[in-house]
Amino acid sequence: MAQTAEKLKGIIFDKDGTLFDYAQVWEDVLKEGIDKTFTSMGRREHLKAKRAMLELMGIDEKGKCLPKGLVFTHRPVRILRRFLVYCLRYRVNAIKAIRGYHQSVKNSEVLLTEKLRTMDFTIQQTLFHELKKAGYAIGIITNDNDSSTTLFLSLMGLEKMVDFVSSRDSHYRRKPHPEAFQVFCKQAGIESHEVAMVGDTITDMLFAKRSKAGYTVAVLSGSNDRKRLKAISDVVYADISALLYDKRIFGSR
Repeated sequence: MAQTAEKLKGIIFDKDGTLFDYAQVWEDVLKEGIDKTFTSMGRREHLKAKRAMLELMGIDEKGKCLPKGLVFTHRPVRILRRFLVYCLRYRVNAIKAIRGYHQSVKNSEVLLTEKLRTMDFTIQQTLFHELKKAGYAIGIITNDNDSSTTLFLSLMGLEKMVDFVSSRDSHYRRKPHPEAFQVFCKQAGIESHEVAMVGDTITDMLFAKRSKAGYTVAVLSGSNDRKRLKAISDVVYADISALLYDKRIFGSR
């Protein structure tokens, strides 16, 4: 997508893998969820299958994000197909696995709270303060649920600086459909080409393209899919700290 010199007035962020390093926050939560799932199925000692499930989700045994992980795609058919192949290979009961996993994720807020309280979000807070000072309307559009999104924004110290939040519970059509983006623009009183989109997945970049965003920023703190992200974004950064020095966003201040 071509950059334009027009002044930006709004910025939208994805949450997981964009506002923070995905594996740093979610690795322990996913491991515990997988462990509880296998325990509920009476297969707690099936270490190979548990390790393979973590990789299927998108994190390898060294804590590195895998671009093809299920958490980094939002295509239901592809997710279901790969999950069923996994279940057949490791002889896992798909229905029990899905039920167990979803239950563990619902109960993950205590672990998430403990994890987030140990982390330093100074960079994120500084970035959002600078964006507000520059007059930006800030939006968060995520496919996570409302409860988790609220928890994250609160513990990160960002909640009061965000003007618009769209989650899985907001009843807008999910990314990459542009509906939530359009609602953000309408509420902020700005045009789509005056908005920057920041995300970590191909879905985020497609969302920006379909929404006709004025500037698209990909970060590698989530899917880590540098090659594909570079092909569909205006710029690729290691993480959002680089936005503080982005002249397209902050000009020559």
